[in-house]
Amino acid sequence: MNQQEFLESLVCPRTGTPLTIAEDGKSLKSEDGTVYEVGDTGIVNMLYPKELLPEDAREQYLYDQAFLRYDRGVSWVFETLNQSDEAATRRFFIDLMELKPGMTALEVGAGTGKDSALILDKLTPGGTAVLSDLSPNMLKRAQEKLAANGDVNVHYFLGNGSYLPFPDGTFDAVFHFGGINTFSERKRAFDELTRVVKPGGKVVVGDESVAPWLRNTPTYATLLKANPLFRAEVPLEDVPANIEDFKLHYVFGNAYYIMEYRVTAKAPEVDIDLPIPGKDFVDNWRIRAEKAVD
Repeated sequence: MNQQEFLESLVCPRTGTPLTIAEDGKSLKSEDGTVYEVGDTGIVNMLYPKELLPEDAREQYLYDQAFLRYDRGVSWVFETLNQSDEAATRRFFIDLMELKPGMTALEVGAGTGKDSALILDKLTPGGTAVLSDLSPNMLKRAQEKLAANGDVNVHYFLGNGSYLPFPDGTFDAVFHFGGINTFSERKRAFDELTRVVKPGGKVVVGDESVAPWLRNTPTYATLLKANPLFRAEVPLEDVPANIEDFKLHYVFGNAYYIMEYRVTAKAPEVDIDLPIPGKDFVDNWRIRAEKAVD
């Protein structure tokens, strides 16, 4: 997918309708007249809403200020969790996506490109990686760090993970790590991350959340007090219904979670109208249910 094809693949993040590309390729326009600019470096500004919700605007500002020191700060966090091999854990994340050369993958919240580099390696040769972030400075930093590779296509856009500018089923896999706990519209973000993946493809998402069995231990209690982000619960209630093969992992000293699931064409259903096989079966089921309650 070259740059022109990438621009043609984008849709309005609000309505999902096609965009018109300007003759000079420097902007895209939606049916309602909204213009999305293409920067000189090829980064497309697909942010919606244009005026971000307060929590998202705050996160954008903080990351824009921290982009130069971000990598060292993250490594320091993992060192405090006694995780000396950060790279190995990140490889584990990317392996969960089940990427192969030639596939197309989206990373939402690419940051400075630490995980992006691993994604590119998996897609080489012939694949396409689309990298996005809410912060212009973070995304520019990623673009600078990720050297051009003729064996894989890389495209960048500024975007809100709750409003992705792609048609349904665009990607083989989607990845996000390290920000979804603070999304203003987190449920919508999970729906979007799932929507843009082809049936059978993978979604891999993670963020801070100390494992339940550790929260009352002395050192982790101190961590929870020092940084409220680690108090977050795993957002299981936000996971869409049309998935299967769901797995939950605790990583980085069991202070972060990573979930993986496969997208299905439709949500599974229970057949509540299935005829009951017989009285003995019903009695046995009732006895088991009563024991479970006791």
